[in-house]
Amino acid sequence: MAATQLLPEPRGAAPRSYSQFTLAAVAVVSCLVGLCIPHSGRDLMIQGERLTLSEGSDDEEHEEEEEEEVDWMSESTSVYSIIVFLIVVTIMFEKTKDIVEERATKDMLPIIESLFGEMTILGFLSVITFICTKVGILEMLSVNIFGEGEETKEKLTEIFETVHYCLFAIMIFFVIQVIVLVKLGTESEAQWLALDRACQDPGTLELMLEGSHAHGRVSPPPLTGPGLGITHETKKRQAIEDQKLFHALRQEFILDRDVKYPFKPEDKESQIGKDFNYGRYLSMCMGETLAEVVEVSVPTWACMGVLASLFYLLMLVVKDNTRILAWSMCACGWLVTIFNFVFERKLIAIRNSFAPIGFLRRHKSIWTDSKDQKGELQSLVADENKPGWCSINPELFNLEGRSKTAKHWFGPAPNRQQLMFWGQQYGPEFHILLLRITLLFNGLYTALMAVTFIPDALNEFSRPEFICFVIAAVIPLYLQVTGKRRMVGTLTHIGCIGCLRRNEKIADVIREGKTSSAVRAFIVLHKIHMATKNPASVKSPTGRKASGPSTPKKHYSETMPEHMLQDISKTFDLFDDDGSGAITTAELSSLMESLGTPQDPAQLGVMIALLDANRDGDISKEEFIQWYSEQLEKNELDPEEMAKSMFSMFDADASGSITIAEFKEALDAFNVGLSLDDITELVKELDEDRNGHIDEHEFAHLLKRHSHPPPELTSLAGMY
Repeated sequence: MAATQLLPEPRGAAPRSYSQFTLAAVAVVSCLVGLCIPHSGRDLMIQGERLTLSEGSDDEEHEEEEEEEVDWMSESTSVYSIIVFLIVVTIMFEKTKDIVEERATKDMLPIIESLFGEMTILGFLSVITFICTKVGILEMLSVNIFGEGEETKEKLTEIFETVHYCLFAIMIFFVIQVIVLVKLGTESEAQWLALDRACQDPGTLELMLEGSHAHGRVSPPPLTGPGLGITHETKKRQAIEDQKLFHALRQEFILDRDVKYPFKPEDKESQIGKDFNYGRYLSMCMGETLAEVVEVSVPTWACMGVLASLFYLLMLVVKDNTRILAWSMCACGWLVTIFNFVFERKLIAIRNSFAPIGFLRRHKSIWTDSKDQKGELQSLVADENKPGWCSINPELFNLEGRSKTAKHWFGPAPNRQQLMFWGQQYGPEFHILLLRITLLFNGLYTALMAVTFIPDALNEFSRPEFICFVIAAVIPLYLQVTGKRRMVGTLTHIGCIGCLRRNEKIADVIREGKTSSAVRAFIVLHKIHMATKNPASVKSPTGRKASGPSTPKKHYSETMPEHMLQDISKTFDLFDDDGSGAITTAELSSLMESLGTPQDPAQLGVMIALLDANRDGDISKEEFIQWYSEQLEKNELDPEEMAKSMFSMFDADASGSITIAEFKEALDAFNVGLSLDDITELVKELDEDRNGHIDEHEFAHLLKRHSHPPPELTSLAGMY
């Protein structure tokens, strides 16, 4: 596969996919040819042998040589076929990995890397099995355990291989669950982005907070069919509640309260801006959270060992009673399902406690246990605008609520927020451990049911009992898999807010937002420059295009969603250097000069005239947004073509690559506030070949990442 990447990639094609499929086809054909040719040769040899026998040759030595040669040909064919088969499987594996990486977002890449890293465990287990078998360790132990005999000699080897295959099946089912989590994580990212956009839309937010149902931008699509009206109304109400909760959590995150009484927010100078992309921040954190879930640590395997020990004790008690073992495993599946429900309720309670108490008034309680009924939670705040965790009294909790065991193992809890977690200050890691164990248990449960218990039940159970057993065994697995979406999203949320906020991710989101603004400004400038090359697109002083009367255009409010209006409005502010609300000829001239592409007055006049609808000599924000909305309806160049046209704006010395200094100089023209460290980190992200520069291909990735708006959300209901 590495060799295929050295070939030049034709424009508009997918060369890597083509090369991989070509290699796969060649390998399959080679395998078939390899299977046919040696067998044909073997048939000819056998026919020759028969001719020799018919002639009366009794040379036994010659006959043995012929048989050895035939055996050698068969072995060679088998080895060759196996090698070709493994090559084909490897190509398919690499292709699958590429497809998963291409379809996953940037934030999901850490979990994919962790996933394929964990798969090396399977290779390690295979190596151990091979060594133990070839050295004869298993054979020797089998004789010592089961006694002498031909049958007992290989018994331990068979058991070892069976256990190995079961572990392999467990990891395969674990991998499948992780792939599902990647898909669900991608969907959650889109939902968070849509929720965040709605929070920054005053009109939509006002309708949401008033409880109105006239919120077309965030409502789920209408459901049709008999009896679905109630379901639709329920989803609409759920979408409203989700938006309210997200808005409350977002506001508290921006305030960044102190965990100590009186819980003062951070100084306004130190707070992040109100336009902070909270949804993007959660998306970044989700990738790291899922990567931690996939990393199977030593404590996780220790817990699985404890579960295996308990199951071993059960086997000793019931002996060879398959019925009891099968139904016991089914009961374990239901117990884990119930635990998942309780676990999810706990996570939701913790998340809700970060919202203001006034929002939580409609809920019965933000706690999953009865500690509040015992008076162990003392209210310290009267202001309902403060979050629920402020009502926890850590001193009273330490004196009465915590057991001696908890005090011994966990010590004094540092703050109120950590007291809400199972495991307290170790709570986030402990909750991730619990989720990881449930995923592995699902793999174990599925493997044992599919490989052992369901086949045994088919042979030993009556038909009605077998059907009941299969249904009872499948339902817990279905409930656990479908419930992971809310659980993973909630676990991510509580693991990156409050005292657990991740400052490095906050900095990444801010830097990404500044970069997106600058890139969009460059794209707008490129569109203007390209449009001026077409005389038909430039308006005449009478307000008509040079080619004839203008066609009535829809107002931008009818075609552009609110989040795009916000983005293009910020882009306009980058051009409006003095904040007057209009782009003047002087501002445009200064900008073009700072970019190293000075324009003469005639060219500047053409650029201004392109957007100046009322012919007053300046470009207002209304005119700017209206022109941009019209450009969205036109066919755009793909990122590769656009990169070729825009590359010269950054490549000041025309060297064919953009250095960090050149990149910073170009971005500084728009005063987006990116520091040298920010630019350096951005270049590192884009620099695929690690040469310290950005080439045209890498620059195209930058445009592709920041020029297209995120996908729209189809339904917000069920996120929380």
